[in-house]
Amino acid sequence: MVTSSEIDASGVAALWPRPLPDDDKYTRGVLGVVAGSDAYPGAAVLSVTGASRAGAGMVRYVGPRRAQDLVLAARPETVVHEDADAVDRLPRVHAWVVGSGVSDAPGQDAVIGAVWAGGLPCVVDAGALEDCARARHSGARATPAEKILLTPHEGELVRALAAIRHDVTADDVRADRAGHARLLAETTRSTVLLKGSRTIVAAPGGASWELPVATPWLAVAGSGDVLAGVAGALLAAGLDAAEAGVCAAWAHAQAGALAAGDDASGPDGRGGPITASDIASALPRVIAALRR
Repeated sequence: MVTSSEIDASGVAALWPRPLPDDDKYTRGVLGVVAGSDAYPGAAVLSVTGASRAGAGMVRYVGPRRAQDLVLAARPETVVHEDADAVDRLPRVHAWVVGSGVSDAPGQDAVIGAVWAGGLPCVVDAGALEDCARARHSGARATPAEKILLTPHEGELVRALAAIRHDVTADDVRADRAGHARLLAETTRSTVLLKGSRTIVAAPGGASWELPVATPWLAVAGSGDVLAGVAGALLAAGLDAAEAGVCAAWAHAQAGALAAGDDASGPDGRGGPITASDIASALPRVIAALRR
């Protein structure tokens, strides 16, 4: 298990999965992604790309045709599936990422419900957070707390708590980010990654971890979609939710700093503007540096 003293390069390096000579694409971890929509197809591309760049052996994408086409154009190694087919028989994977960019998509919602019922490790983001909070709060917990990672930003945390009748404001969350992350973790029996300049990972039982302050250049559209993909790849490789959350957030922050400029780590905004795609592109260099 990750400890607070390990949130640095050496600690992350000790946990990050490394391929072995006898590995193949299946043993390295197969990730399923239910993301994107007709309204937000780019979320699918970014989640899949984050997972691929973080080392997933294979990524299977489930979503609408427009998003499938964009995913294949950006990442032709991805295997794509239709919603209707996936509901009847979920693709064989080791873990899932669900919710990034999902909006008013009954077909994807049905797949997400099947994913939760299946009990595999799962990252839950954006459009799936409130439904997941309600389901787990009511006792539907096929996936154990140490294998499910909820990844809200501040506003999503407020809405997820409201969905289970904890009425808090954004100001309340800002005043005690760790406390409210732990509240969602306890009431849903899930591990929670609260995104922000200082990301917090909280597990049921009171354990929590604070990441170093990240470059503010990370605050761009799609950044969280990439992060969800990275965390999903780590879950698929066998890490537990807290380990995957801490390692993904650390590598994501390092990739943002590298993309923005080598001196762009920390809160002062040195460096220059980046996009979510730039973050994903920098991930292999961050991971390669861990090997050294």
